[in-house]
Amino acid sequence: MVAAAFADRRKKAARNTVFKWIREQIDAGVLRPVTRGLYLNQLARPQPGPAEAASFIRSGAIVSLQTVLGDAGITNSYSDIVTSVLPIRAGVAQSSRPVMASGIEYRFHVMPAELLDEEAGAVQDRMDLVVLYPRASPEKALLDWIYLGASPRTKLALPPLDIDVARLDKRRLKRLADRMKLSSRLEDYLARKRNYDKDPGVRANASLSMP
Repeated sequence: MVAAAFADRRKKAARNTVFKWIREQIDAGVLRPVTRGLYLNQLARPQPGPAEAASFIRSGAIVSLQTVLGDAGITNSYSDIVTSVLPIRAGVAQSSRPVMASGIEYRFHVMPAELLDEEAGAVQDRMDLVVLYPRASPEKALLDWIYLGASPRTKLALPPLDIDVARLDKRRLKRLADRMKLSSRLEDYLARKRNYDKDPGVRANASLSMP
């Protein structure tokens, strides 16, 4: 993209010219390196964050799980980790190996494509349409986490029980769970969550943490 911006109708910009300009912009704080050949434009408005790079690092990645729930204040945030889900298509999955970039760790978890596309629910239910990059809604992020936590193919544990479910849209959560065929797993999780909240020790800690 940088090379195309430098090019004119007669010839392409020299490779050295392009890389010299990139280094200058990095030194000036205009570009923030993510991975080889990928940068965040710090002059863009709104300013892009690390999560926007996930779908460029792994094609088809959707930011979800801890990142979405943490940013929404539903669970503890992992500010130096960006978590995403990746679709398995035709039985083939992209590499899910984590990527370290500029102090940010990108983690990827594979899921069947039908749990991430229109078969999993209406786009307004499963995606955050306010942002300009692929990002799950909080309700979808929780269900993705429940699915992966219950799967024997991953090492990801089920979501913690100290999340703030009151911040979730219950109707949207139910619609998505029905479409993803996770209704029973969601109910099991919510039942354990209710028991957890009733625990005297948990209630005492909650009262102590209140201002």
